[in-house]
Amino acid sequence: MLKRLTVLLKAAAVTAAAVMMISMAGCSEDKEKVSASDMNRTETGEYYDNGETFCRGVWTADNGENRVGYYIFYDGDSGRFEDAQYGMGVPFEVKTEGNRANFNLGAVDFSDPAKVENTDKGRRTLVWESDGRTEYLTLLGGYEPDSFSYCSQNDLSDMAMDYYENQNGKRPEAAEISIGSDGMALIQLFGKVGKNGSLLSEYEIDSITGKGTVKDTGEEIALVRNTDQ
Repeated sequence: MLKRLTVLLKAAAVTAAAVMMISMAGCSEDKEKVSASDMNRTETGEYYDNGETFCRGVWTADNGENRVGYYIFYDGDSGRFEDAQYGMGVPFEVKTEGNRANFNLGAVDFSDPAKVENTDKGRRTLVWESDGRTEYLTLLGGYEPDSFSYCSQNDLSDMAMDYYENQNGKRPEAAEISIGSDGMALIQLFGKVGKNGSLLSEYEIDSITGKGTVKDTGEEIALVRNTDQ
């Protein structure tokens, strides 16, 4: 994960400087790719697994316990990766040959090969050759790749503390978050930092929609981003 974070930081910096140039030069080409890749989309607008190594759609990624990010494929060989913890995203290109895929993340000289297993309909398993790390990908057919958004752990921390403060008139000192492989986040808010910190409240929140419940009471809540920040 440390290696990927380093790559994300470098790629994000380089990509930000080149965004306008890329968008101008690749506009017509992107439209052609989207049109061609709509072959794996139903009449109701949902994306389905067409059996290719990768296909257009939003794919969640988890390590068996926690959600680590999202692979957003524009087509079978390009897209962007979004990190579930930091909310950082970088574009990627991928070349596949048999059960092997070679990813190039961002506008940096970084190539990362992985073995791909087509484990089930709408599911893939990636085993990265560099460190043996395994990621499990699941297609979310109901989300549009071009407009997909989610809440990172950093987002959820601020959103949960904002919500608690609005409801109770005081702001928690800290938040601890874990996002399960199903995308549900357990958020614990504390009044003090450290081992003796008092637990103020716990929320169970969908990390994509920001909606969920107060764990103890079952009260439904919806966390929102602070647009003033």
